[in-house]
Amino acid sequence: MIHPSLLSLPLLLAAAFTPAPAAAAPTHVDLVDYPTVQANWDRFHDLGRRLNAGFDNVCADTFCEGEFSDIEAFRLRCAVETASGSVSECRWAFAASEVEVDEQSGRIVARQPTWLCRLPIPAGTSVETLFAALSGPNAIFARLPGAAVSVYEAVGDCLTLHQPPS
Repeated sequence: MIHPSLLSLPLLLAAAFTPAPAAAAPTHVDLVDYPTVQANWDRFHDLGRRLNAGFDNVCADTFCEGEFSDIEAFRLRCAVETASGSVSECRWAFAASEVEVDEQSGRIVARQPTWLCRLPIPAGTSVETLFAALSGPNAIFARLPGAAVSVYEAVGDCLTLHQPPS
């Protein structure tokens, strides 16, 4: 006589070896991975380096004169729609720090706000159009393709209009 628990063994084995359904293809990828993984790695990281250098050059006389004198540019990321090759969004991350001594308690007091600044790139902008518009050593002053503002103006609006809480 077969033990009752062994009767379900074929079903358990079939379930264990049934392949999982294939994952759906992504509708968006990071710009560095368009059209294939790391296809734009060098160009995108070069753009990031040039934008960061431009920010560093203007920060002391502009953005870093206000409430936060130590603002650092971090990572730029752009999303690309895989079917069309259109850039759907770009955001540039920034952080700041203000550290001081509380004269009454002797404690160190710090504020470290962050910003995730949107670069206003119109729908339908191709990857190649974005790279072409931001080519050259002064990418931070370049007008964003199809937009009325430069990277510098977009970042300035973000850092001044979206002040973090005190």
